[in-house]
Amino acid sequence: MKKIYIALLCVLTSFAFSAQSSSNQLAKKHEVILEKIRPNFEAQPKGVVLWEDQFDNASDWILDNSCTYSGYNITGGFDYANSTPISSTSPCTSPGTVAIDPNTGSTAQWRFETDANLIPVGALSPFASATASNGYLFINSDACGGADGDGTPIFVTATTSAPIDLTGENSVVLSFSHNYRWWQDTRGVRVSGDNGASWVQYEITNNSGYPNDQNSGNPEITSIDVSADIGGQSQVLIQFYYEDNDFWAWYWAVDDVKISRKDLNNVQNNAAWIYGETTEFAEYGRTPITQMDLDWIVGVEVKNDGVNGQSNVTLNADFGSFTATATMTDTLYADSSSFVETLTDLSLIGTGVYQGTYTVSSDSDQVGGANFGDNVLERSFEITTDIYSLDGIDNHPSGTQALGSYGSYSWPTDASDGLVCATMFPFLNNDTINSVKALITTNTVADAEVILYIIDSTEFNTGNFGNAIFTSDLYLVTTNDVANGYIEIPVGFQNGNVFESLPITPGKYYAALELYSGGGTFDIGIIDDATVVQPGMSSAIWYPLDQAYSNGNAFAIRLNLGDNSIDNTGISERLINVEIYPNPASNFININSNSNETSELIIKDMSGRVVSSEKFNSMIKVNVDNYSKGIYLIDIKNSQGFYSQKITIQ
Repeated sequence: MKKIYIALLCVLTSFAFSAQSSSNQLAKKHEVILEKIRPNFEAQPKGVVLWEDQFDNASDWILDNSCTYSGYNITGGFDYANSTPISSTSPCTSPGTVAIDPNTGSTAQWRFETDANLIPVGALSPFASATASNGYLFINSDACGGADGDGTPIFVTATTSAPIDLTGENSVVLSFSHNYRWWQDTRGVRVSGDNGASWVQYEITNNSGYPNDQNSGNPEITSIDVSADIGGQSQVLIQFYYEDNDFWAWYWAVDDVKISRKDLNNVQNNAAWIYGETTEFAEYGRTPITQMDLDWIVGVEVKNDGVNGQSNVTLNADFGSFTATATMTDTLYADSSSFVETLTDLSLIGTGVYQGTYTVSSDSDQVGGANFGDNVLERSFEITTDIYSLDGIDNHPSGTQALGSYGSYSWPTDASDGLVCATMFPFLNNDTINSVKALITTNTVADAEVILYIIDSTEFNTGNFGNAIFTSDLYLVTTNDVANGYIEIPVGFQNGNVFESLPITPGKYYAALELYSGGGTFDIGIIDDATVVQPGMSSAIWYPLDQAYSNGNAFAIRLNLGDNSIDNTGISERLINVEIYPNPASNFININSNSNETSELIIKDMSGRVVSSEKFNSMIKVNVDNYSKGIYLIDIKNSQGFYSQKITIQ
C-alpha cells in the first residue's frame, strides 16, 4: 500500500470516495515527497506573558534520554492524534536509547541549535520561529534513528530546570512555536503543577496516527489552555518529549515557549470563506459569470479564547459592492468554536477581483478593543468572463498565499508515470471549453508528457478514463512551457480543417492531467494552491492502478471557456501531418510523414520506458512482433514540430 496524505474538512460528507487511514501506512517513510505546508489558523495568545523561554540558555533545561518518565504519574491530558483523553505515557521501546547521533558521537539527545537551516525537509527549512537564531530545541531521528525496528529507539525529554511560580494566575495558556514532519514518531508536551509528582500530558502525534498533514506549519503555533492543570500553582514544570518508536522517523524543532495570562474576553477569527451554494463547499478562486450561483455562503469559524462566555458574536463581511452580516443566537463558551455564516446574493459591479474583510466581534470584544488584533481576516475571489479555476493563485490577499506541488517526483517508486492530478468543475449552464491551462513547477523538465481528460466526476471516481468525454493527444512539454511556467492544451475535436471546442452540459466534470516522466527522467509537477483548504474531492489525485484520493488543496488546473474554433494549423500537436497504421497492430506498424526531413521516432511503453528509438525520412515500417501486448506511446519530432499518438499492440 502507498501513503497518501489527505486534508479534509470534517463537515464534508457529500462525496463517497475512499481515503486511507493512518492504520494502513507503508513502512517506508521516504516514499512520499510532499512539498506542501499545512495552513495554520492558530494565533499566539494575546494575554500578558507570565513566563517565556527562547532556548537560548541550555542551563534552563534538564535533558534526559533514559526513559525515566515511563513511571510517571499521568493524571490527565489529551491525544490530538486520536482525539481521545489520555492518562498514561506511551511505553518506551526496548532495549533503551542506543541510537547514535552522528553530530555528537553520543547517544541521541535533544540539542540546542541556532542554525535555522538544519531542518531536514526543504519545504519546512529554514525554521521560521521568531527567535530561531538565538536558539531552539532540536531532535533529529532522520539523522540518527537507524532503520525501522533495528533496536535503536530514541526517547528524550527536556524539562524546565527551575519551577515556575503562577500563584494568583488561575487562567493560563501554554504556547510554543514548532516545526516537524511526521512519520510514526511521538511528540508532545507535559505540564506539572506539583514539581513533577504528577503530570498532565498533551500528545501531538504518535505512531497510531497524526492529526494533520505530514508537514506541520512553519512555524506551527500550538496553544493549550492549561488553567485546570497548573493555574494558580507555585511549582510548575514544563516538559517536551519525543520518541521515534524505533522507526527511521523525522525530527522536531521547538522554540519560543510561553505561559500567558488568558484574557477574560477574546474571540478569534480562525477561518473565513465564501463559496457558491452548489459548489459542495469548494471555494473557487475564479468563477465565470456564466457559471455563477445565485446565492453564496459567507462565513467564519470563531473561537472563544477568553475566560468568559461571549454573547452576540457577530460577523461583518465587507466586499465593497456588497456586505454580509450574521450573529450567533447562543452564547459562545470558553474554549469552544462555532461557525457563523449567512446565505446572501452577491451585488457585483462586474467582473474582477473582490477582496473582503471579515470582522468578528462580541458584546465584550468590540472593534478597536484591547484584544481586537485577532478578529479580522481577508478573503478574495474573482468573477471572470471565461476563466474557471479552483485555485486563487496571485489573487489572494497580500501575505497569505502558500503554494505546494504534486508531480512525477511525489511518489517516484510507482507513480512517476501515470499519476493523475485533477480539479473538479461544476457547470450550472451549458458552456464550451476551448483549452486547459495548468501551472507547472520550476523543476519540470522539457519532454515530459501529459494526457488531458475531461471526464464526468463519477467516471473519474471509478477510474474509467476510457469513458472521458474528451481525451487529448499526448502533449509534449516544451522548453518554452517550462520557461513560461505553464502548459496549455486545446480541448475539442477536429472537423475537417477546423478544430472545434468542446460543448459542455450541466454537471460536474474533472479536468485531469495524466503525467509521464519516463521513469523520472523528465519530471513534471503541477502547482498546488495550499492557501485555502478545499473540501472532499474538489481537487483530487488518481494513483496509478489504485484509486482516487482527495488532494485537500487546489491544483492550478484552469479551464478557458467559450467557443474558440481555430484552423488546424493552430494546434501544436498537429504541426506534423503523420499517419500511423494499423491500430491496433500485431506484426508491423507503418508510419508516414509529409515531411522529407529527418524525423526522430521514439516508442515508449506506459511505464515510460523507451522500447525503440531511431531516425527516418518520410516513412518507416516498425516490427512490433516482439513487443508485449498493451498500449504504447509514439512520439515523432523534427524541426517543424512534433506528433504523438497512442497505439495498441495485440
